[in-house]
Amino acid sequence: MAITVFLIFVGVVLGLSFYLGRRTKSSSGYYAAGGSIHWSVNGIAFAGDYLSAASFLGICGMIATVGYDGFLYSIGYLAGWIVALFIVAEPMKRLGKYTFTDALDAKFDSRGIKLAAAISTLIVSICYLIPQMVGAGVLVEPLLGMPYAVGVIIVGAIVITIVATAGMTSTTYVQFLKGAMLIIFSLALVVAVCLRGLSTMPDQLVPGQDNKIPFHVPLKLEAVDREGSVVPTDASWQVVEWQESKAPKAILAKLAKDNKNSWWLLNASKDGSFEFLETQWETVDLAGVKSINGAPASTQNQLRYEGNLEAIQGRTGP
Repeated sequence: MAITVFLIFVGVVLGLSFYLGRRTKSSSGYYAAGGSIHWSVNGIAFAGDYLSAASFLGICGMIATVGYDGFLYSIGYLAGWIVALFIVAEPMKRLGKYTFTDALDAKFDSRGIKLAAAISTLIVSICYLIPQMVGAGVLVEPLLGMPYAVGVIIVGAIVITIVATAGMTSTTYVQFLKGAMLIIFSLALVVAVCLRGLSTMPDQLVPGQDNKIPFHVPLKLEAVDREGSVVPTDASWQVVEWQESKAPKAILAKLAKDNKNSWWLLNASKDGSFEFLETQWETVDLAGVKSINGAPASTQNQLRYEGNLEAIQGRTGP
């Protein structure tokens, strides 16, 4: 299904590009679409260009890793377009030129300046295209089942074809289609969230059944060091056994309460305090009977979801 939708979209985009390419007969038509594109199409195309793979993946990653500074970068990225409009685009329009290199050449008539402008343009374009192509490869791999390198090559070839056929005309309309689809599906997602609600603690579906297992929040037990042995502060819990794993390195304790055993992870804080974190475990006996968390495995007794992301690089996350 995903491949079919992808092929249909690519076919429509390439067909539109070749159709518009036959109508592009001049440099003005190639670089500026002949000034014939409606403002509404241009506006949605700008939105589609801004909401690119680099924006979705890069900005989200920056916000997740560096927090508010990543959000400020996204605002600066948008504000930079306004600066480019008044400082670069408007003077170039008055000069009647379509590229920054042509504008410098008309002003200074210097081969050195043209060479420097060409080199800087290539460097900036490469740095901009790398995250775009990385995003394309990362998305194509899980969606279409293609290798990462193949996804990058296919998307790169499609982009080159779109730009080479009709220039700004095909580029604008392709971005218009993408922007319109993003707006429509984002609106549908907002409506769905408003109607169904949003939960950060999703229930776990039971395979083959309509009911759900309620979301389980892992328990925590405060612990103290008593005469060189870490024990829970709650006297109803007793330490039965200790085990140490090497990969990953961790100390596990088997605790008992009401004649039931369970495994807990010992967590030591920098301030010298201790706590036990509830874990999950799965065992298979010699007869092949599987047990999960000390009870026979069943549709109602499965390994539970781990929950939400807690921290990235030491910073609290969502």
